[in-house]
Amino acid sequence: QAAELVRTAGKLRRDNTEWVVTIRNDVEAPHELESLIVVPDTLGRGDVVRVADVARIHDSTADPIQYYRVGTNALRVGDAVKAAVEEMRGELLPGTQLTLEYDGSREVRRQLTDLRLRALAAAIVIFLVLLVFLGSFRTAGIVFATVVFSVLIAVNLLYFGKFSLNVLTMAGLAMGFGLMVDNSIVVLENIYRRRRAGGEEARDAADKGTRQVALPIVAGTLTTVIVFLPFLYLQGELRLYYLPFAYAVGFSLLASLFVAFSFVPGLAARALAGSGPGTSMTAGTSHPFYVRLYRGVLKFALDHPIIIILLTAAAFTGSYRLFDKHVVKGAVWGRGWGQETYIQIIFNMPRGAELTRTDELVRSFEAKLKTIPEIERFTANVMPERGFMRVTFPDSLENTYVPVAIKEQMVAYSYLFAGAEVRVYGYGPSFYGGGSSPPTYTVKLLGYNYEIVRDIAEDLARRLRRFNRVREVDTNVSSWWWTDKAHEFFLSVDRPRLAGFGLSVEELLRFVTSNVQGQVSLNRIKVGGEEVVYSVKLEGYRDFSFADLRELLVPTATGETVRLADVAEVGRREVLNRIVREDQQYQRLVGWEFRGPRKLGDRIRDAAVDASVLPAGYSIEKERDLFWTDEEQRQIYMVLIFAVLLIYIVTAALFESLRAPFVVLLTVPLALIGVFLVFFYTGASFTRSAYIGVIMMAGIVVNNAILVVYHINEIRRAGKELKEAIIQGTLERVRPILMTTLTTVLGLLPLILFSETMDATIWNALALATIGGLIASTIFVLTSIPVLYYLFERRSAAATYPAPAAEPSAP
Repeated sequence: QAAELVRTAGKLRRDNTEWVVTIRNDVEAPHELESLIVVPDTLGRGDVVRVADVARIHDSTADPIQYYRVGTNALRVGDAVKAAVEEMRGELLPGTQLTLEYDGSREVRRQLTDLRLRALAAAIVIFLVLLVFLGSFRTAGIVFATVVFSVLIAVNLLYFGKFSLNVLTMAGLAMGFGLMVDNSIVVLENIYRRRRAGGEEARDAADKGTRQVALPIVAGTLTTVIVFLPFLYLQGELRLYYLPFAYAVGFSLLASLFVAFSFVPGLAARALAGSGPGTSMTAGTSHPFYVRLYRGVLKFALDHPIIIILLTAAAFTGSYRLFDKHVVKGAVWGRGWGQETYIQIIFNMPRGAELTRTDELVRSFEAKLKTIPEIERFTANVMPERGFMRVTFPDSLENTYVPVAIKEQMVAYSYLFAGAEVRVYGYGPSFYGGGSSPPTYTVKLLGYNYEIVRDIAEDLARRLRRFNRVREVDTNVSSWWWTDKAHEFFLSVDRPRLAGFGLSVEELLRFVTSNVQGQVSLNRIKVGGEEVVYSVKLEGYRDFSFADLRELLVPTATGETVRLADVAEVGRREVLNRIVREDQQYQRLVGWEFRGPRKLGDRIRDAAVDASVLPAGYSIEKERDLFWTDEEQRQIYMVLIFAVLLIYIVTAALFESLRAPFVVLLTVPLALIGVFLVFFYTGASFTRSAYIGVIMMAGIVVNNAILVVYHINEIRRAGKELKEAIIQGTLERVRPILMTTLTTVLGLLPLILFSETMDATIWNALALATIGGLIASTIFVLTSIPVLYYLFERRSAAATYPAPAAEPSAP
């Protein structure tokens, strides 16, 4: 401390200026410290003790405070690092190796490859569906070309928007395959219908047929695209994940609209130029059997509207009850996100534990893991009071029971170590797909008295332990690895006894600090103008253990020594790690693992929580998924509300009515019937992605209703009676509705088929929500929507519609 001397000596005056004189004694090199005087010459004999007489100065690196034995890289950086490593191999010293311990890009590559294959399968399925319905390779090729051109345009738009082709944007493009052909199907079907029924020339049929459906197609596309507009206001992780997805879907749909109004009518006119007026999109000229069958169903529905309304209400109520009772809700990605099975081991050491002690514990687990041949690799991250291990497995074992069995071995092995807290967790398909390990649960307790909150937590834990499927109940969970309880080593000085040996507390602590590896504070000194950290230690301090601390001999002023245990109490005790308050209430989290299905675990959690008797002012909250915050949930709900509002605005502008759009909007709750049922029957979790899927579905399912209602209004303007207009307008739109639904649904199926779990990827829940909602909406658009339209418009059925204006001739 005396080496770096900076002191103000006083002031000097010169003329009218006052100068401050400062004495500086800077150290320019470490060896200068050896000349510092430790014991001065108090007797005038010239005998002094310098640092060089009793110590050596070492200019070296500081003692390590953390070990980290693995690293990860992003996809592009990973490729660059691996290329650089290959170049370095020839320059390595003998006996030195570079080993790839973990490749974080492998899983990303696997998902991208899997997504490309699924997108290709979706394209093939869509083409086959078009071929079956259209009955012609030429006609099916015209519609299918929409996908190709739309994807190319969308990719260019993503490029200029500075988006990359990653899992999210590619999933958006793949999910849009089925939607891209919808507009072209409606345009082409209407062109062929006018050519067949009206005998118009090919050019006129293409021109007028496209114009006739232009407004409903634009409105339908806008309702799908516009639901993504509120995504611009998402924040945080939601924006990071779902905004690129929304841009990809939106760009592809806008591109499909452009192609449907340019490429499709142009090719359709050329294809029909050499054919007669009777040309049809299929071999026959009569209505297909499904249209004739549907005519009878529609007439029955219009004759018995009350029955249809009651059946629809019953379907909604029943499906919602199944969904609410049996479907797991609130997860972020789902149980299988990432698709990698691994075990995580977390070590918590007592407060003040040295790095070497934590490392010894971690190394003992490493030695145990080395004896298990099924393990592919393990990595360790060691800090003074905390450590982490990650254990991974070969691909051949990722969906077997082997990782679960190894996890149980590690749990049993952790019981052999006292004085440290070891937790073992399993993640991935083996544990959540086919294995028997977690889900984990956490509930939050709040109250104004810490002890009462603790007692409530202990009472809840006792009830939970009665269930044989509940394991590892912890009443002190605070986050992933923290607990409210902790242990620390302490030194309690007996001041009167210490004074009897002529020692001060400061001298005692300084001597103890010099013997142990840890230090009370980080001291700094400037050497050569650079500030460095220094500490003073006695030789052998690295090998000094807590057991040696009691027997430490402390020198006294008389030259004798005293045992540390004679002047201070040395021990280990339990302390509070931290106190958490929320709204001025003490917070405590109780966590546990449940060995069984999530649905049963939810029921047991609810039963245990509901049985808790709480004093006034105390509460228990069932914690949602750790990453699914209240703020994120509010954002999702606000996006959904604004999406529905924007759909209403678009449809109101189309119909020039404030009442008619309500019929179209009723498609959204009816589509939820399919969403409820598809998640119930597949056993999938209703994750955060599922909420996004419902928002996207809301924009899609109204398209068919817009198509039907707009066409019915056109027929009514021509002078048809209400019921006849509903029947004719709906029948003439059955075919394009079924075609667009099948192409979209079957185009999405490859994205979820052959997945290891229904929660395997981010797009599984998106595709499930869209598929379920679209199937249900198609059924109800063809049954309930005509009935609802009939009930809405029956009172105004006597109103006269003006004759339609003459269609403009082709330019």
